[in-house]
Amino acid sequence: MSASPQEKWISREEYSASERTSPVKHEYYNGQIYAMAGGSPAHARLGFNISVAIGKRLQGKSCRGASSDQRVRIEASGLETYPDALVVCPPERYAEDDANVLLNPALIVEVLSPSTEAYDRGGKFGQYSQIDALRDYILVSQDRIGVEHFQRAAGGEWRFRRCTRREDALPLENLEITIPLEEIYEGLDVPSGLLMLHNAPDMLGS
Repeated sequence: MSASPQEKWISREEYSASERTSPVKHEYYNGQIYAMAGGSPAHARLGFNISVAIGKRLQGKSCRGASSDQRVRIEASGLETYPDALVVCPPERYAEDDANVLLNPALIVEVLSPSTEAYDRGGKFGQYSQIDALRDYILVSQDRIGVEHFQRAAGGEWRFRRCTRREDALPLENLEITIPLEEIYEGLDVPSGLLMLHNAPDMLGS
């Protein structure tokens, strides 16, 4: 999780009620809430840029994008969290006990921060991978040009690709669109390439 939980156990109903009025977003897991760390200006810009880049290419298609205000629940584990951006395709499914909580995102984007990168790559990816509808998981670096794409293949395994140049483009075959990295990093003066390459395999087990 992104922060230490509060000591008191709370019900999902209490959590949902508190989120409607809270100025800070929280994750919920096993009766505990975890304050989500605020993002830097670069983090916010990247989340906005990729939402716009994806959203405009989905115009006229059945799938639609959503911002970081859309809460997601992983039914298999009960975790509730707010991805930085996502795409959902019909038929959209929402929780029976809370119509604001999405159950079946097809694509999830997380912008990496120093305090959350290990979680986004590890435990959070493990949580998201339990969503049957999820086909694409994207990690966006904010200090350098770097977009990592995990795509679920027909057999359930995860395949990996990395883009590290501003002139690269990210194909999202499941949505039949391609996103130029120039649009993701528009307005940000960051170098190309990754100083520390994460040795992700070509294919990850589901």
